[in-house]
Amino acid sequence: MSAAGAAMWGLFAALALESLDLLGALRRSGRPPWRGAGEAGAAPYAISVALRCLAGAGTAAALAASGQVTTAGGAAAAGVAAPLLLTHLVRLARPAAEAGPAAPPVAVPPLPVRARPARLRVKLPAARKKTGDDYRAG
Repeated sequence: MSAAGAAMWGLFAALALESLDLLGALRRSGRPPWRGAGEAGAAPYAISVALRCLAGAGTAAALAASGQVTTAGGAAAAGVAAPLLLTHLVRLARPAAEAGPAAPPVAVPPLPVRARPARLRVKLPAARKKTGDDYRAG
């Protein structure tokens, strides 16, 4: 598969993912996501969608150019995975950036060494000796 073909499949899959995301947001709130309180406007929302779709197309093209993706399904999977991966990476990076510099490491004391408990000794019933009467001829 050519890189251009993979890019088209990746773009198609990323657009499908973004449209499903928009549909879910519309169903949850009954209004477009950019009209919510504290949200950016329609233009920043459109730019973010376009960037995520381009990331999906670029990832699919790069994987096809390197020979790792050879089918349309693989290119579509790469196109879907790239925006999701970017979204999760941004969500993980925000708390780390807001937290500021990392605190110095704290020395953790070693766990105390405890003596092993004595084994639990349970008396089991003695096995019954089998005699010839136990077996019926038959």
